[in-house]
Amino acid sequence: MKKNLTLLFLASALFLYAQIPTGYYSPAEGKTDVALKTALFSIVGSHTELSYAGLWTAFQTTDKRVDGKVWDIYSNITNYTFGANQCGNYSLEGDCYNREHSFPKSWFNDATPMYTDLFHLYPSDGKVNGMRGNFPFGEVGSATYQSANSYSKLGSCCYPGYSGTVFEPNDELKGDLARTYFYMVTAYEDRVSGWSSEHLDGTSYPALNAWSVALLLKWNAQDPVSQKEIDRNNAIYTNFQHNRNPFIDHPEFAEYIWGTKKGQAWSESGSTSPTLFSPTSGSTVDFGTVIYQQTTTKTIVVSGMNLTGDLTLSISGADASYFSVPVTTIPKASAQAGYSLTISYNAPVVGTHNAILILSGGGITDATVNLTATATATNCQNLNFSAPFSSTMSPFTQYSVTGSQSWYWKSSAYGVAMSGYVNSTSNANEDWLISPSLDLSTSKDVVLAFDHTINKGVVTNMPTENTVWISNNYSSGNPNTAIWTQLTIPTYPAGNDWTFVNSGTISIPTDKCQLNTFIGFKYISTTAANSTWEIKNLTVNGTCISSAVYNANKSYKHKVFSTNKNISISNLENEDLVVYDICGKNVFSSRNLTGETSINSLNSGIYIIKAGNEILKAMVK
Repeated sequence: MKKNLTLLFLASALFLYAQIPTGYYSPAEGKTDVALKTALFSIVGSHTELSYAGLWTAFQTTDKRVDGKVWDIYSNITNYTFGANQCGNYSLEGDCYNREHSFPKSWFNDATPMYTDLFHLYPSDGKVNGMRGNFPFGEVGSATYQSANSYSKLGSCCYPGYSGTVFEPNDELKGDLARTYFYMVTAYEDRVSGWSSEHLDGTSYPALNAWSVALLLKWNAQDPVSQKEIDRNNAIYTNFQHNRNPFIDHPEFAEYIWGTKKGQAWSESGSTSPTLFSPTSGSTVDFGTVIYQQTTTKTIVVSGMNLTGDLTLSISGADASYFSVPVTTIPKASAQAGYSLTISYNAPVVGTHNAILILSGGGITDATVNLTATATATNCQNLNFSAPFSSTMSPFTQYSVTGSQSWYWKSSAYGVAMSGYVNSTSNANEDWLISPSLDLSTSKDVVLAFDHTINKGVVTNMPTENTVWISNNYSSGNPNTAIWTQLTIPTYPAGNDWTFVNSGTISIPTDKCQLNTFIGFKYISTTAANSTWEIKNLTVNGTCISSAVYNANKSYKHKVFSTNKNISISNLENEDLVVYDICGKNVFSSRNLTGETSINSLNSGIYIIKAGNEILKAMVK
């Protein structure tokens, strides 16, 4: 897990690599590939089985952040309190957390003891977990769903060897989950041949398909073992199951069993050759996209054996000055015990930056770690909301105003559907399919699109009986208690052949792009006539309104004046202008303004102003 552990978890830079009992891995000494895997099975396969309900309590030890909150495996926006925020019902990311079988339970038919094995069970956001379902892990090419901040993704696989739908965890967690999968096929070597998954080949060895082996080895190398993983491994061993994940203690096991060291005998104590287990030479520490002029950190574990001396650290490359480490030397004893190394990145300019961390000395061949980061002037995120309706109606909900029929999820091929025609009878209905609350306040050029088919109805009635609406004051319940504005659907189906057509691009009015925005599909039928309406592949996309980061001493181009319940903004040069109240409600927005613009009759309070690429504030008394 390459996470900012300095802020979230890490308390000390120096730690024992694992509290591994003396001789724990002795049965693995001198073993190669399949024999090594079987030896590890003999070590960790037997363990104390937990109850499913007991996982809630175990998580409080194994997955607690330094601030006491829940460490979420799939989302980086949650701030859950143990116990209080357990799922329950959910509709949105951030509603509650549940117990995620990262190695889906359907793959092993819900059997025990796998069902409650903590090494593959993690707390996770209910909504994101539901979207993952039992799809295999992979790398997404075209995403159909993304969690907040694009932290996790669902979509078609772009990794060679598999092209189906996959779930891609964040880069910070790929190594964690790769080592989880290595554990599962090793700890249950005697059962894995009977399991079914896109990852598995139906054997006890190699147990994993070739594409899966390559992917997981890549993740294992690119995302080195973190302190969080080590602490979790120790907690599970000491407090709960009394076995360990060997691939956390010795991530090199994966290479000896499936990778570049197959055929070589593994040794923990008998070898005299200096060896660096972690980080793997050629691995990458990716800081992702961060704000320039701000320090971001990543933490890796430096661990080896039989070192002849201290390790020396240096950073080279064109952008070496943007990356730093707190020490230039790691003592031999610390490296052999396991040393937590924090790498910092702070770029004075925007752009993509690369450098190389070099570890040398101690008798090892120089090891290199690629450092990469992208610095931006903004934290701007484009709007990319999707509801494919491929397996559920979620995150939309339905409300029936009139009639006994209601919207329902039909199938992956047909999405969600509504019909007033039941048992050869036409029924009068008013039924709504309503989105979750969408934050459109930081986006511009927002557009809605979906695929739909309408049949059995009167074609000329489609624009009045099959409609889409938008509201900024709906909360829940009967939609007729809120104010809705109808949007125009450019393209309706032919009405007689069940062929899906795209709605065409539906532009969301700028004044409707607010913090609390709902989209509603309204269906009307009568006792005289009705239609069947099916919808799938819904998207809402928009371009973020840039929130630039400036030095504190920057002088602003735009001037703001506040008088008599009015705000005036001057020096506009063909720029977009958006004004929010302190609660985030969009009170004014317009594009391509020049000169001075006034917003009148405002309530008292503080207002945030986005004028072009600047952020300002004003107070109205």
